[in-house]
Amino acid sequence: MKLLVDYREKSLAKLLQDVDAEITFTQLPVGDYLIVSDYTAAIVERKTTIDFLTSIRSNRIWDQLLRMMKAESVLGYKINRKMLLLQGNFKEYLMKVDRENPEKMLKHWSQIMGAYFEIVYVYNTPIIHAESDIAFKAFMRILVKREAAGKNDKLPDARWYRKPVKATLPEKDRKKYILAALPYIGDQLAQNLLLHFTTISQITCASVEDLQKVPKIGKKKAELIHRIFH
Repeated sequence: MKLLVDYREKSLAKLLQDVDAEITFTQLPVGDYLIVSDYTAAIVERKTTIDFLTSIRSNRIWDQLLRMMKAESVLGYKINRKMLLLQGNFKEYLMKVDRENPEKMLKHWSQIMGAYFEIVYVYNTPIIHAESDIAFKAFMRILVKREAAGKNDKLPDARWYRKPVKATLPEKDRKKYILAALPYIGDQLAQNLLLHFTTISQITCASVEDLQKVPKIGKKKAELIHRIFH
């Protein structure tokens, strides 16, 4: 894994020491952090809460988000994930507001919430909030680990929802995706079926007895699979 960090972020270098990646400081044309895995990358735009509020008033954030939104590749790496990280909290900003005046507080929070909705729904960019330096450190460590393990691209475990697969999904994973959709099967049993039979065609032609030879496939599940395909 590689972590490319914009040179303007050098002040946070100490917080990146435990990140399991090869760290390089460079000039990024868009975003502040680029987490590279093979030939694809995730890009992160980091803002302190004060900078976030200032950039909303100056409209600078919308230009930055639009550029990030339109970026298909950065430094030769295809971008498959983009996010906005807010670091800090709004306490310092809100301390300057008359906290005894509910209307003023509502006005300021409405501005913040309105920006959130604009970012998430109009600019299609998820927001993650790290309230402290420790939270930021945890964010970078976990993000790099998840990208390295491919966890940010995995399918959800919930059986009542099937995430649409990408066109680039490898054939072996597409087969598993199809079989995992069977009732009470899931990813692990789908993997067991493919390891035993190799192809979906062989699974559809298998008898109840043959299906029971697959690890973790008992008589009830074998009968269910056989019934669905026949």
